[in-house]
Amino acid sequence: MSDHWDQHARQWEHIGPPLRPGPMDVAHVERLLGEIDISQAVLLGVTPELARLRWPKGARLAAVDRNPGMVANIWPHDMVSVPAVTVLGEWQRLPFGNNSVDVVLGDGCYTLLVGSRGYDALSREVNRVLRPDGHFIMRFFVRPERPESPANVLDDLRHSRIGNFHIFKWRLAMALHESFVSGVAVADVWKMWKTAGVDADALVRDLGWSRSAIDTIDVYRASDARYSFATVKELRAALAPYFREVSCHFPNYELGDRCPIFLLAPKR
Repeated sequence: MSDHWDQHARQWEHIGPPLRPGPMDVAHVERLLGEIDISQAVLLGVTPELARLRWPKGARLAAVDRNPGMVANIWPHDMVSVPAVTVLGEWQRLPFGNNSVDVVLGDGCYTLLVGSRGYDALSREVNRVLRPDGHFIMRFFVRPERPESPANVLDDLRHSRIGNFHIFKWRLAMALHESFVSGVAVADVWKMWKTAGVDADALVRDLGWSRSAIDTIDVYRASDARYSFATVKELRAALAPYFREVSCHFPNYELGDRCPIFLLAPKR
């Protein structure tokens, strides 16, 4: 798994929305933060777009990531507007005391966890560190309640009905997704891409996509990573023991219906 994330870190500049937060996501999260009193904030991961948010005055930020390569290559060291530190560690074992954090936020973090046990472990830990009046802001990636087939995704690609390669990659991964318990092996996404025999040069020529963006799928080739995309119904059921849903926002961009931003409050 570490090789997967080391490679991911090296190609980060070629990853684009919706796999990374776009302007609409950033604007919505900043609106949410503007309504919260924040002394201590915790970022799960080192997503630059979230690190560089317009943080409220007086806030402090700690970003937690397990992979040194992600921290070294992605963290925007001199571009954070508040006092900030990075911490190497596991999200399921956050180095903060009980009831000590005002807000925890992240982007797509649950996709890296497969099944209810993984979701529970992270939710339980975030619940632990949040103050009773704290908040949890997370953009999730969810698969549709009615799944689409890989053939449908590939047909849309061939007929230029997909806005960018990252949208295609996410749709293909969701189409290959098995149950909530097992998720999808990213190596299977790469195999389907190669089996389909899509002409990458034609995508560059006809759609204007960058070859560097298309080549990001090659990280999946020999990876043992699995991703998880819950449905909204599965997601709400998994979160309910730990959080009260304050709001849920679906951005107005292509695939935004699968990228909801939840504002959650801890249950005690």
